[in-house]
Amino acid sequence: MKFTVVTILPELIEPSFAAGVVGRAREAGTITVATVNPRDFTTDRHRSVDDTPFGGGPGMVMKPEPLLAAIASVAPADATPRPHRILLSPAGTPFTQHKARELATREHLVLVCGRYEGIDERVIELAIDEEISIGDYVLSGGELGALVVIDAVSRLVPGVLGEATSADEESHSHGMLEYPQYTRPAKLGELDVPPVLLGGNHAAIAAWRRQRSIERTAQHRPDLFARFAPTAADRKLVAPLAARTHIALVHHPVTDRTGKVVTTSMTNLDIHDIARSSLTYGLAGYHLITPVTVQREKAEYIAGLWAQENQVRTPPKSGGRGDALALIQTADSIDTTIAAITDRHGVAPLVVATSARAESFPAATRQTPEALRAEATLSPNPILILLGTGWGLADSLIPGVSRMLAPIEGSSDWNHLSVRSAAAILLDRLFGRTP
Repeated sequence: MKFTVVTILPELIEPSFAAGVVGRAREAGTITVATVNPRDFTTDRHRSVDDTPFGGGPGMVMKPEPLLAAIASVAPADATPRPHRILLSPAGTPFTQHKARELATREHLVLVCGRYEGIDERVIELAIDEEISIGDYVLSGGELGALVVIDAVSRLVPGVLGEATSADEESHSHGMLEYPQYTRPAKLGELDVPPVLLGGNHAAIAAWRRQRSIERTAQHRPDLFARFAPTAADRKLVAPLAARTHIALVHHPVTDRTGKVVTTSMTNLDIHDIARSSLTYGLAGYHLITPVTVQREKAEYIAGLWAQENQVRTPPKSGGRGDALALIQTADSIDTTIAAITDRHGVAPLVVATSARAESFPAATRQTPEALRAEATLSPNPILILLGTGWGLADSLIPGVSRMLAPIEGSSDWNHLSVRSAAAILLDRLFGRTP
């Protein structure tokens, strides 16, 4: 595979390949790395590659003519296949392991490095196929970015790594961080190598490594973990979070528009719709909390009717609304619900509040759904998500809340989603499948 770096500072590129895996691959001819300097294509005695920007402003801009000539010199216009021309730019798409694999299928990459305040936009329009960014920060130029791309892509070229499977085991290769690694000695002070790695059971070692990979990703990179789609084998290693998550619709204690603590009435729509969302996302239970006995009896009666409806069908129906309403449990208080969940799972739940007001539950840790999912995956505790009715949960009367999810906000200042809509959105953010 061939790399060509278009740069006014080739001395930053060449020394980087004097050693290491990529350096050895270059010596062996598995990859080639060349540089082209736009200064060699200037026509003035100062070899100028920059000029002041039209419209004013600080700094200088790289001129189009030397850059275009330098890029064109890399290969004839009718070359087949044509080199893939990349500009290292803060405006580019983020560079990922997936992108590195894609670029590794190319025969020739031309990496164009900007300097100063950037390059003339017309160069991008005429001679750039793709813009790539290696991170959301500012560097002096694109050379370091080009070196990152060369290193990451080269490792995926056959023959560069000594062990053909090495690249498959590394962090990000499958969208996850790599498992912890150990070598001799087996004991270092008070720290021992995990016994499973010393036992020679390759299946057990593979399972341990996969589990540690999942847990490490959840702990350190919630953004990556949010896209994690567990396999059937993964679910045996790490218990699915949804299966130990409960959602509760609280009718007391909640507030009215004046801030007074009140008890709200239960509605038929809330019973049905949130139950259906709970079954869709695989939750362990849907709890209706009200101190009004007749309201609890109403919910239990409705759930029972649908369960009977499923059974009288020929053949009996499964997976329908009856199964959704079977998730319903009623309680006279939040404390009663917490006790029931603790009894079921053997450990107390992490209590999470929701609110349309960002200032609610000031003592609780603020979390995004992605961060909550990552944190809770590492804990054996079940989750109880509280949804308020009326004008929201009465903060001061619910001291057990330790986390609060960020409010759901749209593009307008009006923020009064129905509780059914809010429940569906939150559950999708927590447990929906990310493409």
